[in-house]
Amino acid sequence: MNSRLVKLVQASPFLAALHQEQNFTKAAEALGVHQTAVSHRVRAIEDMLGMQLFERTTRSLKFTHAGEILCRAAFSSVHDLEDALDRILQARHSSAIRVSVPPSLAMKWMVPRLMQARAAGLTLSVQAQTRLVDFTRGEADVAIRYGIGPYPGLRCVKLGTSMMQAVASPSYIKEKGINPSRPWTVDHDILMDHVTEVDPIPFGWREFDEAEPDFSQKIDPVSRFDRTDLALQAAMSGLGVALGRSLLYEHDVENGFLVPLGRPYPVQPSDWLVCSYEFAETDKYKEFAAWLKGEVDKTQAIMDGLFPADQGAP
Repeated sequence: MNSRLVKLVQASPFLAALHQEQNFTKAAEALGVHQTAVSHRVRAIEDMLGMQLFERTTRSLKFTHAGEILCRAAFSSVHDLEDALDRILQARHSSAIRVSVPPSLAMKWMVPRLMQARAAGLTLSVQAQTRLVDFTRGEADVAIRYGIGPYPGLRCVKLGTSMMQAVASPSYIKEKGINPSRPWTVDHDILMDHVTEVDPIPFGWREFDEAEPDFSQKIDPVSRFDRTDLALQAAMSGLGVALGRSLLYEHDVENGFLVPLGRPYPVQPSDWLVCSYEFAETDKYKEFAAWLKGEVDKTQAIMDGLFPADQGAP
């Protein structure tokens, strides 16, 4: 780090306070220092840069262009640092585990298991997010990511092999006269999560078409959605055939809301439990990881009961 940057970092609380207070006296009061300390620190930065940060008048404080840029950046950095410190302290003193999961997984799998987690002595705070959280900023303790994995720089545990399965409601199957064991002899109303179809992660109707030799229907969806759980919900209402993946459809099958059409096929992406290496050493992580693996195994057992391994997978 060069000397100029070091001096700017050291002066950042002063610059941040000036950005917030817009006044030397109030900035000094906020920092608990004398006004001359603020003035001297600002003057030193101006001398180092060879430019003014403020246009000084007897009545007001007005930023120059350079002053606006530096003071705004200093305020943002100090604010981010305070926010990060708060998250770190909250995480240290809280028993809750902040879990970031994709929205579909949150709705279809994680939230319905919060009571089981509580019974196991876990307090989970579920964050439904499509973006990847930044563990270095303390945005979450752990996350479940669906992708190829593993993810560099993070502790990663693969939560089993992911399967894709075409599903439809009992009413839709009855209306269309579908044989669930040989479902592709008739045309279907395709329901599509269009986000998965354009996502670089290889999962969707194109992959299903390649895997299922008897599937010859043109993939022309009657309805498009931006989440898999919405497509599955539409299938439960009898709108058509949706494509589910592991952890999203098994319990709807178990409860009779959906019926598998044909057999499941393995896909390359999987669900991964990820976190920082530091958090992976904590007792909270170990307890959560053990509980999570047990719940995933229970879910997998539902489909294993429908499609025993000795029957063979396509």
